[in-house]
Amino acid sequence: MSHVRFAAPLGACLWLMACQQNGPTGGPVSGPVDGHCYVLPDGGFPGGSFQPQAVSQASCFVGADGGVEPPPSYGATHANSASADDDCKYLVGWWSTPIQQGVNVTFYVSVAYALDGTPMTGAAANSIAEVFLNSSHPAPNSSQVTAEVSPGLYSIGPIRFDKSGQWTTRFHFNEECYDVASDSPHGHAAFFVNVP
Repeated sequence: MSHVRFAAPLGACLWLMACQQNGPTGGPVSGPVDGHCYVLPDGGFPGGSFQPQAVSQASCFVGADGGVEPPPSYGATHANSASADDDCKYLVGWWSTPIQQGVNVTFYVSVAYALDGTPMTGAAANSIAEVFLNSSHPAPNSSQVTAEVSPGLYSIGPIRFDKSGQWTTRFHFNEECYDVASDSPHGHAAFFVNVP
């Protein structure tokens, strides 16, 4: 379970930044620790073994029928601020500048390969945040930009939440790759975000 804890020290930084703002600030929605990448020996989590999926750049464009990619298949949206991605390829953690309604927010997303914990580098040009309150209310277009600020750490923003509520933020990685082969570098992970 150590992969779930790597974002915790920076969570303290988020709390400190939030204390300096006027009014309430949001953040991750607390909930059960994610265990979708565990094989459970007798149904007990924790206690199962983590089953990472290897990634191969050679599979980036494999599997699309006539160059047409099938619709994506997303996993569950996660509570807290760290989880494996939907396909168990990456360990993903996030923190942000203070989250308030109507304020530009920057997300900082840490991404490492689940197989060995090394940072996923070089993916800024093809990684984005998809942010929505519900199926009919996406976040307003704020011309978000992704940059790699250190190996495996990406800033994504600005994001602007225009209503209070429980939002979903889905981080997409290596969007240029087809999400077909099991070891394609394409990945995604979604988290609940509370906006006061």
